[in-house]
Amino acid sequence: MIDVSEVITDPDFAQAYVVHRRSDSWAAGRTLSSEAPIKMVGVITVADAKTLNQLPEGDRVTGLMCFYATKELFTTRDQGTSDQIEWRGERYRVKQVFPYGDYGYYKAIGERMAGD
Repeated sequence: MIDVSEVITDPDFAQAYVVHRRSDSWAAGRTLSSEAPIKMVGVITVADAKTLNQLPEGDRVTGLMCFYATKELFTTRDQGTSDQIEWRGERYRVKQVFPYGDYGYYKAIGERMAGD
């Protein structure tokens, strides 16, 4: 199989971003949450520039971005919630992950968390 991880981290295409990974643990009868920032570099592309959610309290504009990484990204799992990716001052919640690990990379689709 072809390993394309070199393209994912190539400085001509890649950008830096931070993955905020939350995890939960159980201690003294309570759930404790913690968040760890993970610095990553990868290609970022537009998946859907604008999505309009029409809610009773008003319209909310979000957007979808594709984040490519050489390390695995996660949606909701047993030990915590979906990864959040910080890029250009915005946070995106990972909604879907395509596990292309056999080819040296992972593709995640993230939705912008703050709506206009």
